Amino acid sequence: MTAGSLLRTFACVFSFLLLLAQPLRAQECDLPSLGAPVAAQMTTRFVPNGGVAQVLLKWPVPANVQVVEVDPADHRKPLDSKPILISTAPAGTTFESRGYGPEDSVLQFIVPSRDSVSWQRRAFIIRLCGHEKAPGAKAWAIVMPRVSEPFWAIVVSILVIALLYIAFVTIVYRIRNASHPTLEAKWPEYKKRRKYTWLENLDPVVLTANALNKGSIQKLQVLVFTMLVGGMVLALVLTSGFLPDFSPTVAMLLGISAVGAAVAQKTTASGERIKFDNWAWLVRRKVLPITRHQEDSPRWSDLVTTGREFDIYKLQTLLFSGVVAVALLANGGNALQSFAVPETLLGILGLSQVVYIAGSLVRPPSISELDNAITELRELEAKVATAVTQNTDTDSEGKLMPPPLPAGGVAGKNALEQYNKKANQVEVMLESTLETDIDRKTLDY
Repeated sequence: MTAGSLLRTFACVFSFLLLLAQPLRAQECDLPSLGAPVAAQMTTRFVPNGGVAQVLLKWPVPANVQVVEVDPADHRKPLDSKPILISTAPAGTTFESRGYGPEDSVLQFIVPSRDSVSWQRRAFIIRLCGHEKAPGAKAWAIVMPRVSEPFWAIVVSILVIALLYIAFVTIVYRIRNASHPTLEAKWPEYKKRRKYTWLENLDPVVLTANALNKGSIQKLQVLVFTMLVGGMVLALVLTSGFLPDFSPTVAMLLGISAVGAAVAQKTTASGERIKFDNWAWLVRRKVLPITRHQEDSPRWSDLVTTGREFDIYKLQTLLFSGVVAVALLANGGNALQSFAVPETLLGILGLSQVVYIAGSLVRPPSISELDNAITELRELEAKVATAVTQNTDTDSEGKLMPPPLPAGGVAGKNALEQYNKKANQVEVMLESTLETDIDRKTLDY
């Protein structure tokens, strides 16, 4: 007999002995006899219908286990469908706060799918047989978790998020359309401000408009990620009854969008309009209305444009944010702890925010030049008033001359000419930069 034939014969005999050993052990550990009761508890408040349940047992890792679903009203009455055992393992130190240590075990099994009311209480008998130190020992435990229906958990989460969104829309609608009798009496233009209907405020672009009443890609990004992650967390809580931990990627996504929105709000307000003191001066003269209305409505096009310029950084943020949102939704709530975005893609999202904010910090040349021109016009206005009051005038360079004027001179004549010349220039700059019609008479001294 060759060595190969000898090895094959040995393997066959060994396998036969293993098969004989299984029924012998089963006879030594007869599961139908229950034994002593032991403590057990579910690791989660709810377990999903058709999903995985996890049970902590005051019993070392058993040699044999059987899980049977019974009637909650009569534990002696087993139901037809039986859960499928997945695994048993030492409890370790993870659950020491619950009173279960390394000498105990954790059991996982599949909850049979049944048509029943969601979050209904169901009963499971767990039969334990043997362990390393006591092969012939027997025990049993009972757990009665509430079994959730994942479908209804998702439906409830969607309804809750929708109701929250409607509540936010209603609050913003009331605030934006609140009447201000004093302002309306003092500034007639305030009455003409655009008032959005409740249905118009349902538009997320209108709802998340920035300080200039323009669509904000950063604020919309925060809204989408917050609603999406919030809904997924709520669905997971309703399904399993515990609050999941976020993966670093999810936390970074929320952080990047929130920080980007906060900084963009500040830089946009200061970078895309004239200085507040110059704006207030124009409003007092009724050159500009105290509030902008119809022509400044937020539009979806604002998400990819800055002024009349196509903004590639906004487009980049919008595109990659959409891709990440779809990926997060496709992975489901159970992936919140492990969801990961490639570092390069996460870097692109962060870089897009940085570049956009850096660009917002640099004021457009037209706005800066307009601001400087208005400041000069206000200085000339002050010189005209001083020249008239002190009976003097300005020279060709705009400097006030010492009083009194020479005989036959007109106080402030030259200063007024310089003011009107600058006012004509400001009129053109206002109309070209702000794209609004200006009444030249409102700039007259």
